[in-house]
Amino acid sequence: MRLFSKLGLAGIFLAASLVLAACGGAGGGSENGGMEGMEDEEMSGMEETSETTMEGMEETTGDMDGMEGMDHGSMDMGAMLEEDGEYSDERFIDLMVPHHQGAVDMARIALDGNAEREEIEDLSRTIIETQNAEIEELRDIKQEAFGTREMSRDMTQEDMAMMRMMDDPEAFANSEPFDLAFIEGMVPHHESAIEMAEVALENSENEEIRALAEEIIAAQEAEIEQMEAWREEWYPES
Repeated sequence: MRLFSKLGLAGIFLAASLVLAACGGAGGGSENGGMEGMEDEEMSGMEETSETTMEGMEETTGDMDGMEGMDHGSMDMGAMLEEDGEYSDERFIDLMVPHHQGAVDMARIALDGNAEREEIEDLSRTIIETQNAEIEELRDIKQEAFGTREMSRDMTQEDMAMMRMMDDPEAFANSEPFDLAFIEGMVPHHESAIEMAEVALENSENEEIRALAEEIIAAQEAEIEQMEAWREEWYPES
């Protein structure tokens, strides 16, 4: 039984006990516990008190029911890009560089004899070329803005999960059919890059970062659309 249910029942029993106790004390000498000696007005007052108490307990129970649906541990992309409670360009760069590297790694696996269709191979080459160039651009921006081309922190498992990064390259390479696994892995990976870029576009004051964010959004939205069309054509039952 949940905690609020126990509290609710306890309140009901308490209210009932108070009513019975009051009834018992009102007509002390009566064989019926004083019930007959109570005035109608007193009984009515106690009934109202009992009803009010129970209504309050029901409202409290309802409030706690609503709280159960809240996920206090959830984390959005905007929070990931914050440093000391505020959006950070450095944080954006430090997460986007390894995120892009993850897409490059997936594309290289596809080109390592695993892709089944020429379209997937062509897309993989595009991803490698485009995102490697963006990695260099991000490092250049960091050098200019923060005095270093290196990333200031390692990615955590939570970071990787939030950004839908590949956690088992060997399993990915051995997936069958590979092209479907590639699409189902790359689409959410692209989506997380778009989410990060949208946060940067909305919050960054660095024009180079804003321009790069726009490029990421446009390119990866187009690639998602293409991959989803392939999935519908090649794997209509998936």
